[in-house]
Amino acid sequence: MSIYSRRLWLVVVAATLVAVPAATAHAQVWRTVTASRQRASADSLRLRVYFGAGTFNLAAATIEPLLYNVDMRYDAGRVRPMHRYDAATGTLTIRSDSAIGHPFSLDLKRGGLNFNGPGDDRNGTDLTVGLARGIPLDLSLSLGACDATLDLANLSVRRLHLESGASQTTVTFGTPNPVTMSSLDLDIGAAGLTVNSLGNAHASTVNVSAGVGGAELDLAGTWTGTMNLVVRAALGGITLHIPQDVGVEARVARTLGSLDAPDLTKRDGTYYSSNWSSATRKVVIDATATLAGLEITRD
Repeated sequence: MSIYSRRLWLVVVAATLVAVPAATAHAQVWRTVTASRQRASADSLRLRVYFGAGTFNLAAATIEPLLYNVDMRYDAGRVRPMHRYDAATGTLTIRSDSAIGHPFSLDLKRGGLNFNGPGDDRNGTDLTVGLARGIPLDLSLSLGACDATLDLANLSVRRLHLESGASQTTVTFGTPNPVTMSSLDLDIGAAGLTVNSLGNAHASTVNVSAGVGGAELDLAGTWTGTMNLVVRAALGGITLHIPQDVGVEARVARTLGSLDAPDLTKRDGTYYSSNWSSATRKVVIDATATLAGLEITRD
């Protein structure tokens, strides 16, 4: 699926969740699907997830010999889930596109129109994915409207690409990533994003794009050298929490946007922390704020 197609899918998901009323009553038929695969000789894993609405959790597998395990609880009247593993490419694909079927319901007993929002246990799909430790992972996640928790502790993440339409997403690098990330891209629309311990990601370049939603990034963790952080914010707001010992250089372009960075000093159009020259680890920020706010705090 191309980048354009993925973004179109996310827009359709988000728009449907906000705007389309349910035409008929729906009787729920809950079913559960489980799947797993032994690690065997696999030396890497690609994960592709296309998820509509509900709750999505990703973490390290609790059973060591497994390459992955998948648990999905869904309403069979709304969702036609799919999961497929391609051994030739080492790719696991999971879909639950149809989870957007009835965002609204009319319940006369409960007094009117109900919104089946993200994380609604009565209506959304619950998807839990466990991944093997110790092998390089390539993660590509396209989320519609859901509550998503990505606990990447004890995993070897080589690449992470996240697109989110209207999701509340938390990403946590609870332990230092044992491999270098070649790509870390976080693209959110009308969504909220929280990233904890981003310094543990072991990524030299991080790209963050925020639309109507907001993002909060904590750069704590164990890391060395220089991190390049590219931030694009429109209509929302982004807050960066940067450890005191990290040297900061920030170039910020604003179009009716705002910058709150009291601990930085502007020189020749660029903002610097007082320890920029002496710091052993640094972050270089390239930010664009359009009708948005950027806040940089020193924790």
